[in-house]
Formats: sequence, structure tokens, C-alpha cells
Amino acid sequence: MIEDAQADAARAPISFNRLGPFYRLQRRLGLLSDADLAAGRRALLFAAVAWMPALGLALLRGGGDGVVEGRGILLDFSTYAFALAVAAFVLMEQSSDRRMASLVGQFTARGIVRDSARDKLARARRDMEQRTGSGLAEALIGACAYALSYAWLDSAAQRHAGGEAWFGSWQSGAIQLTPAGWWMLLVALPLYWFLFGRWLWRFVTWGLMLRDLARCDLRLVATHPDRCGGLAFIGQYPKTYVLFVFAVSTVVSSTVLRLVVNGGASLESFKFALLGMIVFFALAFVVPLFAFTPLLVELKRQALGRYGSLISQHHLAFEARWLADPAVEKGDALLGAPDGSSLADLSASYDLVKRMLAVPVTKESVAPIVLAAVMPLAAVAATQVPFKQVLAAIKSLLLP
Repeated sequence: MIEDAQADAARAPISFNRLGPFYRLQRRLGLLSDADLAAGRRALLFAAVAWMPALGLALLRGGGDGVVEGRGILLDFSTYAFALAVAAFVLMEQSSDRRMASLVGQFTARGIVRDSARDKLARARRDMEQRTGSGLAEALIGACAYALSYAWLDSAAQRHAGGEAWFGSWQSGAIQLTPAGWWMLLVALPLYWFLFGRWLWRFVTWGLMLRDLARCDLRLVATHPDRCGGLAFIGQYPKTYVLFVFAVSTVVSSTVLRLVVNGGASLESFKFALLGMIVFFALAFVVPLFAFTPLLVELKRQALGRYGSLISQHHLAFEARWLADPAVEKGDALLGAPDGSSLADLSASYDLVKRMLAVPVTKESVAPIVLAAVMPLAAVAATQVPFKQVLAAIKSLLLP
């Protein structure tokens, strides 16, 4: 019976979102179930919890329409961005479970993991689930969420020194919060930072799982047309984080927009910082795939030696048969002979090996991440420069 239960557990789809105390709390509250994450409904609920009470409290207190330096909540673009980001973090749970389960399943479906390494594969999965569902990790993320929330409000209050914003004011060297500010400190901002940190932690556990998978006994093919030994599919995982990148870029873009519209800053002054953020996102999602680099480099080295030796032997035999005695007419004997086609096949195989990639990632797998980072920034840029110019810049970034 125990062995049957273990086998059923091993066959169950892997999940990155049905783990941990926060998931169990939502299940007890009836917000989701093991069979249905109800991501759409929860995304709307969480966004409303983050935004509506703060809006209502600020309007009741008369802090909704302040124009000077954007002190009113209706002119604070960050509040909209935080609500949108919270919704995005929740929405991506549904698609990420399907995509991650599919990617991990490909290792066995394609026969990449040898039978002798099935135990290592199962152990890698168990380790990932234990890390992802760690109560200690979520507790630390929660503590950091409140610390970051206070730091954000404290910094914002200091920027408005000498006056009162919708969330509070800076008086006698300390922040004095309004009711809306207390809601932001206790609920809205911690919810954003907690979900943000939770996805970051999942990114870490996924990277560690890729490391463990790379240590399994993998059956890779040097001449695979994907130029990654048959591992190119795993390089598609960054697409899972498209909404995450979009959410973070939206929050950053809202800060830039506030400084440009209310602070009089120049959009040009943020150019290199924003470009650096885009490059950072692209590189960050490539780094975990370097776990497979030693395997691919060694596979290429061995394959070049073996195919080089095989091609040399084949070509020598070809020349000995067809070119050794130029006085003898070959006539039509060479036409249709298998020697010629095998010559081309071996050369094509050797060329595939030479073009093998050291990291299983392609431009197509990173482009969605870059686009997700660029879109909110483009919306901000469109408020200052013609849209056609913004569109041209995006095309030059994404297209060769």
C-alpha cells in the first residue's frame, strides 16, 4: 500500500503553487481548492483589497484629488501599479503550474532521463516541493514584506516633507500615517511585497531544481536539430514569468511617470537605468540554465572528436574507392550510390554539432520577457514622445 501511494505521488503533476502556509490559508478561507486555483477570481479580489479601501479612506479624508506634487491618491500612479501587479502575481499561478509541470514532464516523456536516474529525478522534485512550501521561507518573506512596506512609505513621506500626502506626512523626523496610509502599511503594500518575494523564492527553487536535474544521468543527442542536445524545451521556462516581469516593470514605470509628470524630471535621465533593468531581466532568467552548460560543452567536445574521426575514416574510404585511380572511368556508377548521400549526411551532422549552444536558450524564449519589461516603459515614454518613435525603438530592440 505504501509503495502504491508513493507511485501515485510520483505520477501526480508537479505544482509550484499548491504548497506552503499561504496556500493552505487560502484553501481554508475557501478562496481556492486543490482542483481549482481560481486565479482570475482571486486576482480581482486581491487587487480590490489592495486598492479600494485605501482609495475610500483617502477620499473620505479629502486626500483624493490633491494636485500639488501629486499628493492626492488619484494622482499617485504607484497605487494603480501595485494593484495591477498584485493581480498579475495571482493570475500567473494558473499558467505557471501547467507550464512548469509540462517542462519537467518532458524529461521523462522524451526519454532524456535514463531509467537509472529516475530516483534522482523524483528526489529533485521532492526537494523542490519542500523548498517551495517552506513555512520558514514564507515567514521570512512576510517579515521582509512589512519592512519594505514601511521603507517605501517612509521614503515617500520624506519626499513630501513640508506638506501632507494622502498616506501621511513627515513631521519631527518621523512619518505620521493617515488611515489610508495605515491600510497601505498593514495590508496593501505587504501583500504586494509578499507575493513578489514568494515568486522570487519560487524562482530560486526552480533554479535549484534545474541544477539537480542537470546532475541526473541525462541522455543527450549532439546532433539534435535544436542545437541544445534535445534540451531546448527547458529554455522556454522564462515565458512562465512574463506576468511577473510585466508587474515589476509596471511598478518601476509608475515611479518614473510620477517623477516625470509631478517632479519635472526628464525621461531621458532614466534611459540607462531602464535599459539596465531590461538587460537584467533577460540575463536573470538565463542564469539558471547555465546548470546544463557543463553537460552541453562536454557533449559537444566528445561529439566533435567522434564525428571528426568517423568523417575522416568515411572520407578516406570514399576517396580510395572513387578517386584513387583517376584513369578509370566511373561513368554513372557514382550517381545514386549511397556513398555520396552518406558523405552529405555526415557533413550535416558534423555541422549541427559545431553549432551546438552552450546554454539551452534562444532569442525566442527571452523575447517575451524583454517585451513584458518594455511595454509599461513604452507607455510612459508615449506620454513624452510620439508613439511612432516609441514603437520604432521597441522594434529595434526586439528585431535583428
